[in-house]
Amino acid sequence: MTIVELSGADVDLHLDALAQLLLDAHASGMALGLAAPLTFDAARAAYAATAKRLSDDRILLAALDGDTVVGAVQLSRAEAGNGRHRAEVQRLVVRDDKRGQGVGRALMDAVVEEARKRDLKLLWLTTHADTDADRVYERLGWSRAGVIPDYAELPNGELVANAFFYLTLR
Repeated sequence: MTIVELSGADVDLHLDALAQLLLDAHASGMALGLAAPLTFDAARAAYAATAKRLSDDRILLAALDGDTVVGAVQLSRAEAGNGRHRAEVQRLVVRDDKRGQGVGRALMDAVVEEARKRDLKLLWLTTHADTDADRVYERLGWSRAGVIPDYAELPNGELVANAFFYLTLR
């Protein structure tokens, strides 16, 4: 497995595989900012929109198994003038049949390394509270800042709390 940064053109080449990552996540109960029901076309559109926004301040990393995308994560630098030292880690997704094999950890390690290369000092992210993802970030050394109730809507329509995490880069 290799981790690569995708350009907008690369996203277009891998659009179906990237869309499938979102569909797998929704099937597992992860919303990732996307309302249900999530269709294949809507998942494709989400990554097509991301491709148009890629820049030095927003990157998309993909985990490749050969030529197949099996995971992805985004890093989005804050736009606020006094917040350019921080970025949000967004939409960490791993293909259903590849979960538990270190793909997510490799993507998170890579996104942290990319953040360091960009001289970022603080990363943050949010995920549904009391889930496997919630526990993964703590194992990866991220600090839990707190929980906001009824923050997000699951694909099944239920409102859930989200946990917020941060990682200080030295």
